[in-house]
Amino acid sequence: MRILPTLLLLATPLTFSPHTCKQARAAAFQSKAASEARDEIPTVDFCEMVKHPRLYFDKTVRLKAMLDIAEEAAYLSDARCVLRYDDQVGIHYVNAYERRPEILGKYEHPRVTVVGVLRNTSLRGFAWYRYRFDIERFEDVREDISGAVITYGGTLLAGMTYRATVRGDGDFRLTLSPPLRMLEHQAVLVEWTNLREFPALKRMRRGSRERQIVLFVVSDETVRVTEWRWDRTVRCKIIIVE
Repeated sequence: MRILPTLLLLATPLTFSPHTCKQARAAAFQSKAASEARDEIPTVDFCEMVKHPRLYFDKTVRLKAMLDIAEEAAYLSDARCVLRYDDQVGIHYVNAYERRPEILGKYEHPRVTVVGVLRNTSLRGFAWYRYRFDIERFEDVREDISGAVITYGGTLLAGMTYRATVRGDGDFRLTLSPPLRMLEHQAVLVEWTNLREFPALKRMRRGSRERQIVLFVVSDETVRVTEWRWDRTVRCKIIIVE
């Protein structure tokens, strides 16, 4: 006898009021409209945009890039196409509530997906950029160290891109400053795969002024020579001289 009411309840057909159905249809329409609007915004490769900026001036686009936050400004970048200091792309937040979203503070190397407009507007001051990207909204933020240009501090990892200081050396032509850290019983050699393409660096002598470069670590190999000795060879490709 206790089961019967439950069965009757389950058998009762569900009904919705006209108002509820209207709300559901409106929500579905809004969702569809938002999806269609999103699809209408072209997705642009950041490196393609900076290579041909005039094709994208004053056009709303979606792109993925690293967001580098400095003391005086913030910039978009990508390790696949490192920009010179004079060619940086600064950013501007169009909406006040988008200014420095809190989520950015959770990541050391944030890669963002943003929608905005590239402007042919430069800034010359404490902050310095050639073009400005006006960010209208953030669609995604995540950590992505592979897309970042990391400040060199004595360690190198294969597959990563670094900004480093180098100086002339009588034996090896070009050395990192500070020197690359090494383990005990380990000898380290840094080989520059394309040094001949940068005559100014190739001619540097011991005692000459230091230079800033961006480099990519092509490979990092360690070979055991004896029981207590290992030889490590780090091959680096120079991307730009700043």
